[in-house]
Amino acid sequence: MTPIPTLLMTRPRPASDRFVAGLPSALRQRIAVCHNPLIEIVPRGGALDLGPARGLIFTSANGVAVAAAATARRDLPCFCVGAATTRAARAAGWEATDCGPTGDALVAYLMQDLPEAPLLHLSGAHRSGDIAGRLTGAGCATAVHVLYDQELRPLSAEARALLERGGPVIVALFSLRTARQFAAQSAGLTGFHVVALSAVVAEPLRNRAQSPVFVAERPDAEAMAALVEKLANRICRVEGGGAAQ
Repeated sequence: MTPIPTLLMTRPRPASDRFVAGLPSALRQRIAVCHNPLIEIVPRGGALDLGPARGLIFTSANGVAVAAAATARRDLPCFCVGAATTRAARAAGWEATDCGPTGDALVAYLMQDLPEAPLLHLSGAHRSGDIAGRLTGAGCATAVHVLYDQELRPLSAEARALLERGGPVIVALFSLRTARQFAAQSAGLTGFHVVALSAVVAEPLRNRAQSPVFVAERPDAEAMAALVEKLANRICRVEGGGAAQ
């Protein structure tokens, strides 16, 4: 009997649930899913004062969710990284623009026609790319307000046992911080397959012997889902004795 691949989801649970729900139904029937968030979103609490901001920047759906619970204001335009963040902002009641799949793309998009300033980047404690600094340097004053912490969590007993058994496991990694945490927590374990959102996210696992790393064609959920499906199909063919493509 061909072993069923297990998809190990390392994102915070709401984002993991959305990703799994978006996988093709035929694929969901052919894989098992193990949820083990390696980062937990912890709001800092308190009301959110948007002050003089004329627009908001969201770089993740996590920021949208925390901000939506912290303020009733929906009168400011939002500039977002990625389709998922944009959908979340629109669902929460904001007028949102998808400015591209990465922070660099958002900066480039806004620099083409600078919006009315000041802007406010609503983010987590851990962020990359210095979006606010780059926009401010380009003439669009942008501040940062930290809404939440991204606290690291260990591999669960279930996930560790899954990896130690050596069965077909696909580990989905969506951020560099999560990838670093997984690399540290899985030291000494091999034989799993890594699916990474980008080359940067893949880097902490690049030198892991016998654990191949695959990078999505684009840094978005749709490309990650396509790669998970391709890899699951490949694993099933190989484990089942068919010819790998």
